[in-house]
Amino acid sequence: LIMIGNYYSYDNPAALKTQIDDYMGDPDDFETLFSLLYTVYSVPNVFLPFLGGYFVDKFGVRICMIVFTSFIACGQVVFAFGLSIKSWPVMLVGRVIFGFGGESLSVANSAILADWFEGKELAFAFGLNLSIARLGSVINNLVSPALANGVDLQFALWFSAILCGASVGCALI
Repeated sequence: LIMIGNYYSYDNPAALKTQIDDYMGDPDDFETLFSLLYTVYSVPNVFLPFLGGYFVDKFGVRICMIVFTSFIACGQVVFAFGLSIKSWPVMLVGRVIFGFGGESLSVANSAILADWFEGKELAFAFGLNLSIARLGSVINNLVSPALANGVDLQFALWFSAILCGASVGCALI
């Protein structure tokens, strides 16, 4: 569930693009602002996994999993709040915060798998883990638009924040 929450939330904007466009009043620069939701996540993550790996080695995987899932949960809360108040800058800040944990969480998760499956079926464990994580993207593409259309757009993003909170809970356990 830790990685499902991460992948589910990462792909929220893509699954809800039309609804976000309508909700935010169809600004002239929507495509630029929308693309920035992914850019502000991706640019820091060119470097952050290196630091994440260093922190996992230095402080241990358990504490780092809690920290990284906390970043994704906090980031998703800020993103959802930004949408709720119709603020692109707040939404972008949320995606930056989310990004501080996103790819580093994958590094920490890989470290756990390497410990658990040392010397036996490691590649299979990595493949299974990635398949389950990507299930989060698939679920998001089905569930988020249904929530946005059936309840409302804000609820769809807050539901994603709840999933990220569940990821924090899993990391704590």
